[in-house]
Amino acid sequence: MRKHPFTIGLIVALLSIAVYLGVYYRTFFGIFGSHGEKTVALIMKSSNVQLDFWQAVNNGAAAAAKEMGAELDALGPLTENDAESQMRILEETIARKPDAIVISPYNDERLDNLLAKARSAGIRLVVIDSLFRLDPSPVVVTNDYVEAGKLAGESAVAQTKGHPIVAVMSDEPESAASSERLKGLKKALESYKDSWYGVYYAQQSEERAYSMAKQLLEEGRPLNTFVAMDEPTTLGIAKLLQERRLEGVVRLIGFDSSASEVGLLESGTLDAAIVQKPFNMGYLGVKTALNLIDGKKVPQATYIESNVITMNNMYTAENQKLLFPFIGSNR
Repeated sequence: MRKHPFTIGLIVALLSIAVYLGVYYRTFFGIFGSHGEKTVALIMKSSNVQLDFWQAVNNGAAAAAKEMGAELDALGPLTENDAESQMRILEETIARKPDAIVISPYNDERLDNLLAKARSAGIRLVVIDSLFRLDPSPVVVTNDYVEAGKLAGESAVAQTKGHPIVAVMSDEPESAASSERLKGLKKALESYKDSWYGVYYAQQSEERAYSMAKQLLEEGRPLNTFVAMDEPTTLGIAKLLQERRLEGVVRLIGFDSSASEVGLLESGTLDAAIVQKPFNMGYLGVKTALNLIDGKKVPQATYIESNVITMNNMYTAENQKLLFPFIGSNR
């Protein structure tokens, strides 16, 4: 049955309110392990039901908890880039003393002391989707960023028939994930002469990425590929290529698979997307935490591979699950 836009919007709004009230109730009134189960708190960068990536992480975590008979509390700020709220949620979670915390932390030095506090309280710690630097190093379950960067480089070679000239548009020099992707990208291009145009930092700004890409194209130097490290950068460059009708002439390779990026894949503006597997990350993050609780030996780091998705392969069954994780689900 066809749902009207108003009805869909109302459902999304009610779900968002329900998530918020659930977090509020658990934070101020909830107690972990009320029935004796092993308890795991999953702290994401956002609990917003409209963000497919984090909901896929949540679904994977829930599947692992159900499979292993544990209690899972999924938490996170309602909006992304809210490090202050994440720190507040982490501090309140530590006070409730779950058996383990699985967290995707923001890059904020103030989190060091909080995560150290969790360890001192005997709470097992697993970091996901991040290369968070802590001493001693925590157990990590994350995307293989070097391999993802290598896939982007190989895609640039394929899209340009072996003659890539690549400008990289990144977020910021301090980004650990982007730095690792950059290593893999350079490795993939090292045997191609004059393939490296340079690295530029758009600071996750669509407008800045648009302006910087425009300036690079107007320099007149040979350039046939942009690799964009984040969604805003991808959207900014895509807008420029569309305005100048350069789709298919100047190649664009991005990371992840927001609804906007999927649309760019379908239109041919985005030539390839390097897509993570967030369900796997959530599943393995919680499973690793539960193994730690049971005293089992676990790998210090577990790396999850990415898929290269293009217009030609985006409709395969596996890639459809990555691009549209909730289509046909029973959520």
